[in-house]
Amino acid sequence: MKKIMAIGSVLLFTLLVCVAYSAYHHEGEQDADKFLAVYPEMAGTKLDHCALCHTGGQYETSRGVTTLGSCQWCHYSYGYDGSGNIVDTLNQYGKDYLLNGRNAAAIQAIDSLDSDGDGYTNAQEIQAKRFPGSATDDPSMVAAPYKVYTKAQLEAMAQHSQFLLMNTSRSGDFYAEYTGVPMEDLLQDAGILETATDITVYAPDGWAQNHPLDQDPDPELYQVNGTYPQATYYYDAEADTALNPVDGWCDYSAPSCQGRNSGDLIVNPNGNKMILAFKREGAYMDPGIIDQDNKLDGEGPFRVVPPQKTPSPPDQSSRAENQNVVWPYDYDWDHNAGASSRSVTIVKVSPLPPGTTDIDVYEAGWNYIDQEKIIIYGAISSVGFGSYDYYVPYFVSDANSCTGLGLRNCSGTEEAAVSVVVFNQAGDMISKNDLTIPANGQDSFLVGNGLSQPGWIKVNADQPLVGVCFTARGGANSFIADIPVAGELSTTLYVPHVAQNNVWDTTILVCNPNNPETIVNLKFVDADGNERYSRNYTIPANGSGAYDLSVLVQGAEYTQGSVKITATQGVAAFVLYSNLDSGGMSYAGVAAVSANE
Repeated sequence: MKKIMAIGSVLLFTLLVCVAYSAYHHEGEQDADKFLAVYPEMAGTKLDHCALCHTGGQYETSRGVTTLGSCQWCHYSYGYDGSGNIVDTLNQYGKDYLLNGRNAAAIQAIDSLDSDGDGYTNAQEIQAKRFPGSATDDPSMVAAPYKVYTKAQLEAMAQHSQFLLMNTSRSGDFYAEYTGVPMEDLLQDAGILETATDITVYAPDGWAQNHPLDQDPDPELYQVNGTYPQATYYYDAEADTALNPVDGWCDYSAPSCQGRNSGDLIVNPNGNKMILAFKREGAYMDPGIIDQDNKLDGEGPFRVVPPQKTPSPPDQSSRAENQNVVWPYDYDWDHNAGASSRSVTIVKVSPLPPGTTDIDVYEAGWNYIDQEKIIIYGAISSVGFGSYDYYVPYFVSDANSCTGLGLRNCSGTEEAAVSVVVFNQAGDMISKNDLTIPANGQDSFLVGNGLSQPGWIKVNADQPLVGVCFTARGGANSFIADIPVAGELSTTLYVPHVAQNNVWDTTILVCNPNNPETIVNLKFVDADGNERYSRNYTIPANGSGAYDLSVLVQGAEYTQGSVKITATQGVAAFVLYSNLDSGGMSYAGVAAVSANE
């Protein structure tokens, strides 16, 4: 069985480190410094990655087609012994770099090329932190949705414990009990999309590992979903390192091994599953660190633990000279420990949604080890990551207008992870800004500066916030108006006062922060309580609408009255008043409110 899963250290031509945020480079690697000499500001960004120059690939077996990412494809195609053709693993940017001299001057020489043929030069893509060798990644795209989990949040989810064999090829085997969250459940909590096919997990030492969501015929691709086969407990004194320290290879010292006999079935409640573990034998795992040999030591705070797909006994190390033992090394046995990534900080869910690209994950490296966090991004829901949601029903930003947002973290002890997402009226995500606000801290900024599409803003945070939003226009008819930041959605809202005549114009702006489309009814009620006009509007999923009162009242004039808004899904709404009486222009913004406000 060909070993394709591990990220080794013998690829002398590997162009860049295999994870975006790592300070680790492959032993003998020659090219990262050349790229960073030209683009030093790209150190630690997503371009500090082997995918800058390497591509993924596929291979076909009698069991079907298996697709691998750039790191694993390079190891599979080129091989640990370097017997393959490294050029076959390069994308067009990597080939252009090689053909132009494979040095810093080559990086500069190909800046003006469009290696991937997507309409942007290599230099433009690099400055935008986009892969110049991938036509599916260009500066027009926005960062993919993501969600950050703390260890405390994971512990609040339903837990799963399982006792299992961790079978290695070259280091010692061991039995242990791990506790954590089933990876399938975690991805569901993150809002995994129906289009998702697989995940790639990353650790900050350069390790990358791919897992299909569903069972794959390849015996070395460990799936996320479902349960794994029941296993048997195997014990032999010859294998026990405590009794045979010279030629033994399996550690049976875990407390969870006590009372078990060889041949016993291993029974785990709820079956065997791939889990994101944070405990081993009931204790938190030691956080991963890089030792003096530039190797990862430790396995925590999080480890991806897949059971064996084909249960087998623990076999002797492939490095051991003495193979005349009860279970000699067998290449075709299931060595699941090789797919059990340690100190995981990132889970990428593929494929990325259309129009999105990899997030800049520099902060999700060793910082996340220290902070006991993990980030999930890619083919997951674009909204609703944290526990606190806020809605700004109107957004505009163009050559003459802008929208500004000020946010204050109400937690006195915890920093707030905040995501500010802009949707256009059709429901497309057109901007995403992620920030951290210190405990009791505040931040203010322009949102989606330069975007030409109106829409609305969704703010999500893992701590409670208060906020204020302003929209402004420059030029001759300059103005500034405040936009309420709503903390709740409602199916019934009221605009207490509207006016529509030769002095006043009223515009009603409604956002639909829901996945299904929403039918909104606007009903004008005059000052005497008579329902005069009613009209339905359809707002697409995550979309918004701007509705002139003059259209609703069919050109009639009113100096008083109100509007009742009803919707099939919870919405937020805002009313913009303009006064042309002075010959200039002045605006005021008022929130639509529910009856209990």
